[in-house]
Amino acid sequence: MNLADRIKYLALFAWRNALRHRRRSLLVLSTAAVGMTGVLFSMGFSNGMVDSMIRGGVESGMGHTQIRPAGFDQKRKLDEPIPKGAELLKAIGTLEFPDELKPVNYSPRFEREGLLRIGSYQEGVILTGIDASTEKGVSSFDEWIVEGEYLKDRPIAPAGQEADLGIIPCILGRVNAQRMEVELGDYVILTLGNRSSQSVSVRAEIVGIFESPMTGVDRHTVLVRRSDLSHLFEEDSSEISNITFLGPSLEKAGDLDAFLESRKDQLLAQQEGGSNSAPAQRDGNPKASFEILSFFELQPQIETMLNYIEDIKGIIYGVLMSGFALTLLNSVLMSVFERTREIGIQMAIGTRKSFIVVSIILESMILAMGGAVTGLITGGGLVLLLLPTGIPLGSFAGAVEMMGTMTAVIYPRLTMDDILLGFYVALGMSVVAALYPAFKATSIQPVEAISGRK
Repeated sequence: MNLADRIKYLALFAWRNALRHRRRSLLVLSTAAVGMTGVLFSMGFSNGMVDSMIRGGVESGMGHTQIRPAGFDQKRKLDEPIPKGAELLKAIGTLEFPDELKPVNYSPRFEREGLLRIGSYQEGVILTGIDASTEKGVSSFDEWIVEGEYLKDRPIAPAGQEADLGIIPCILGRVNAQRMEVELGDYVILTLGNRSSQSVSVRAEIVGIFESPMTGVDRHTVLVRRSDLSHLFEEDSSEISNITFLGPSLEKAGDLDAFLESRKDQLLAQQEGGSNSAPAQRDGNPKASFEILSFFELQPQIETMLNYIEDIKGIIYGVLMSGFALTLLNSVLMSVFERTREIGIQMAIGTRKSFIVVSIILESMILAMGGAVTGLITGGGLVLLLLPTGIPLGSFAGAVEMMGTMTAVIYPRLTMDDILLGFYVALGMSVVAALYPAFKATSIQPVEAISGRK
């Protein structure tokens, strides 16, 4: 008998043993299917949760890359302006982005921590000053408007005449509008600290109400014009606390970040007074007034969660499939005990122990793979069923808000790596579960087995 015939005979032998007791095999298959379904749904939900946080961060204005004041990565002070931010913005306008990074949109913002007040009600918020014309290219606030209209850029005052800042327009999130019982056309008071660390307040008219997928963004964001917020911070100033870039995709965000880093010296030179002037020096190196941060540097908790999920995937699979492994162990062991006489006869006529061991392992693998395929169909089908509608987390709004930019609806997603890892775990557990039954089979004494004494 050649090798091919031996393999064919071994496979047929294992297949026959796997299906010998169909009820018991069906129990093993159903256990494996339930375990695989739980594994795939858990992975799909975890992936969807991370996707939700990334999508929420990008759409709420985090972008793919940001330019922030030097030292922001350590201090994390949102309202610190970039020195000579207006000059830096002009310098960025001279950059020629590579074709593979296009389209690239960018927009400046000026953010200040402040208070939103009406009567006795007040809420700590981030006053976000935007340039309405360019902000549409880097965030989705214009698409989230449910009442009223989006902000318009501040009109240019006639020569020699200052613009009236008695009342400024603002946009609130629906959460705050409902809590404060205000509507379009009502007035609120915005309070912030100016450059001299004095508290200044301004009356603001609600011209629009937005509703984002993130409760936290709705509650803590108030949009105003950057020019208005800069004037409150310091008269006749044009302050910028960050410049946000949005490239074609998050996958190319690293290339966008690298391109900006490669042009940093050029931007510094132009920021300091023209393309022919050199930036200030410190210890022989340019003294940077800004730093370039990628999305995951701005949102380290998302990267931490991604790494955490990758690290514990094997553990999650092992825990959820452990019940299946015990059921499989019991099934294969019972099959060996029921075939004691048959195994004894095989060994008596010269069948090698290796053949018996491999046949038992193959029997276990057949049952495991059958259950894994069934679980893939049910688990994958469940994820596909929930993909269009998502999983609403409305009843957990408080917990969702603590997750920052995570949306209240999770759209589960599976990757090929998740599916393959599930099959690898099922295959590995089938081999482990077959080791003890295989040991018991090879320890059978042919004479005792045939005589029925064992």
